[in-house]
Amino acid sequence: MKNSQVDLPYLPDELLLNCLVRVSRLYHPILSLVSKRFNSLVASLELYEIRKLVGKTESCLYLSLRFSSESDTRWFTLCQRPTRNPNPNPNPNSRWFTSCFRPHRISLTNHTMISVPTRNFTSPPSEVTRIAIGSNIFMIGVLNNGAFSSRIFFMDCRTHTLHKTPSMRTSQKKPFISVLDGKVYVVEGCKRPDYSNFIECFNQETQKWEHVPSPSVEIRARYVSSSLVLDGKLYLFGNKSLVYNPKENKWDVVGLEMPLRWTPTNFFSVVVDNVIYSFGKRRLVWYDSERRRWRFLKGLKKLPKLPRQCLCVRLVGYSGKIVVLWEKDVHDTDPNKKTIWCAEIAVERRNGRGVYGKIEWCDAVLTVPKSCSLLHFMAATV
Repeated sequence: MKNSQVDLPYLPDELLLNCLVRVSRLYHPILSLVSKRFNSLVASLELYEIRKLVGKTESCLYLSLRFSSESDTRWFTLCQRPTRNPNPNPNPNSRWFTSCFRPHRISLTNHTMISVPTRNFTSPPSEVTRIAIGSNIFMIGVLNNGAFSSRIFFMDCRTHTLHKTPSMRTSQKKPFISVLDGKVYVVEGCKRPDYSNFIECFNQETQKWEHVPSPSVEIRARYVSSSLVLDGKLYLFGNKSLVYNPKENKWDVVGLEMPLRWTPTNFFSVVVDNVIYSFGKRRLVWYDSERRRWRFLKGLKKLPKLPRQCLCVRLVGYSGKIVVLWEKDVHDTDPNKKTIWCAEIAVERRNGRGVYGKIEWCDAVLTVPKSCSLLHFMAATV
């Protein structure tokens, strides 16, 4: 009896969705090219609801860029670059979209950044800070009059649509945001902050702002410049380093558990498995909390040389690993363009021998005009 082929176009949507939820989102841009029906299915909200139910959610990388000729931010996401190979056993009766599921038909070896097809999307003007929580990327923008918005905008990475939260009690001055226990904390970052409205917390589940007590007068800082979430606590850095424990609803001064004379940023510092990783002197480093000093991340001799300038580098935690992204000028081929590189690094802590990194992959993922500005790099869960 001859083997019969499954004719995918005539399968019910429910069955196709249950197949597609098991395919990594890295391949969705390829699947969307199969047919209009596939394009509709991989973009449907129902697909992501099923992924959540069957435990197939995953981290997806997003990059935001600003081009000099455009006022709005443009978004990109990481996917696999398809490379067509000849089919060793061509079947004239098979359909193209059926054969795309065969591993010998398409070789997926390279990574690339593709533009995100946003829907009904207008970026808030001059976004200054962003952070990802679950499937949403939250951002605060500056209005046309120069004031900071009292609302937080967020992009749903499942549908790539923009939404707004309810208004905060007041507009923060030079705010920055952090994520702790699934909630968004907005902190006033200017000099001599108003401690009556110093910090607010947005509960994504209830869609409401919650009260957070301010630090006591004895430990208040004159200014706050950055934050870091570590071991279930919110750390604030300025002329004083403070820590907020949400379980005890209590503020305190940071002790020796954090590095002195060091201010982390969301651009080139990241926490993976309660270890702080950062970038400095063209190398990746990690903070040894036992010895209270920075140490180089070993095992990365094959990683291309990173830029000298920190602003050309971004770090993000990604499924228990580190992803580093950096810019590199293209002098030889086109002096007016630059390449964006990306590398995924698995980390392993070896007792008494430090932390070692293993390069999972490293690719040039995007080429852009040299005037293009690198903004934010983050991972959302979809």
